[in-house]
Amino acid sequence: MSKYIPSIVVGFLVALAVSFGLAFFFSSLGARSGFLPIMAGAVFGVFTAYIMANLVGTKRGRAATAEQKQAALDFRPDADKALLIVYREGFVGKAAGLDLSLDDRFVAQLKSPRFTAVSVAPGGHQLSMAFGGLAGKQNKPTLEGFIAAPGEVIAFRATMQMGMTKNRIVVDRITTDQDLVQRLKPMIMIAPEV
Repeated sequence: MSKYIPSIVVGFLVALAVSFGLAFFFSSLGARSGFLPIMAGAVFGVFTAYIMANLVGTKRGRAATAEQKQAALDFRPDADKALLIVYREGFVGKAAGLDLSLDDRFVAQLKSPRFTAVSVAPGGHQLSMAFGGLAGKQNKPTLEGFIAAPGEVIAFRATMQMGMTKNRIVVDRITTDQDLVQRLKPMIMIAPEV
């Protein structure tokens, strides 16, 4: 609950500012405003608090260096390892950070459109994706298993699919070819934390 207090306080301040601003505007015109300033302030305040609470778990990721990005775009895994590329696309939930974990270790947080690349040891792995903050309660986390071979490049695309009660994180395995390179080139690469 304490992580949502700033969102609630800012929402309350927005509600006050909108209410007082509209009341002042109507009174300067000499018109009766009725409950409009209070209702408009409440709507904007609740909306602001809701959006901020959705973004509570979002943090700023460290951008990868130009060399790291070029190595990922060249599909060059480290010696005797595989290269895992995960990218996020789509408008839905674009500002909320999607936490990526590989074998229960945090790798990176991706907003849309962003990508990350990490070298992984050969063998079986579990890639999990979930949101933090209020957005986490509105989305089902996803777990994707894969087997990596030395020198292999594995790419996954994450998008959001709206649902009636909960949203889904849709993960698709993507072919690593020049189309993928063209798709990733304009995106910001987030440096992995492993």
